Amino acid sequence: MTRLLALIFPLLLLQACAVPQALPPATDLKAGQGEVVVIGKIELVPPLEQGEQKSHWNVIGEKRMFRMWMATGPEYRPVTPGAVKASEFQTSLEVDWGTPFMVKMARQRTFLNGGLTFLDGIRQEKLWFPGGLYFDVPADARAVYIGTLRFHRNDFNSITRVEVVEERKDIPVVLKSGSASEVRSSLLKRAVPPGGGRMAVVEPKASAR
Repeated sequence: MTRLLALIFPLLLLQACAVPQALPPATDLKAGQGEVVVIGKIELVPPLEQGEQKSHWNVIGEKRMFRMWMATGPEYRPVTPGAVKASEFQTSLEVDWGTPFMVKMARQRTFLNGGLTFLDGIRQEKLWFPGGLYFDVPADARAVYIGTLRFHRNDFNSITRVEVVEERKDIPVVLKSGSASEVRSSLLKRAVPPGGGRMAVVEPKASAR
């Protein structure tokens, strides 16, 4: 038991240092000074099936491990697949797959720099996703809709295609007050040439589903 604790304790310390920081959720279209409300959605096709993700107790939280974490920032700085670096995930979109989100973000051009979802917490296996997209905030907008970011994968969990789809019908789903007409469309755009982004990989090695 002592030996097991000696192995687990350093792992917990490493996890604590690498906990992503999620952007605050928004409940209405009222943004603070220097902020904007952002609405969108992230999908994976085909979606993760039951059993592909193994949950264990961890400092992030078992349910949160099943979510998608997308690093954001004011500059294009692709995340490095491998160990989670807290410095790259200080302002992360923490979203449930296929569910519209509404969060508060800094009022600026924002880049999506890549993301991940956990497959196995104990083995630290993750599925990584490429970034290379950004959106702008119109001068008079207090809320923007950035579209559905859709990742396509093959049987070996490699991302084969990334697309942005406009589905404004998602806006009323997350709005508890206000009108969808108050939300300006500012769809995600590619920040790097086609084929220039990183491919998603599974750690420690790809496996067929």
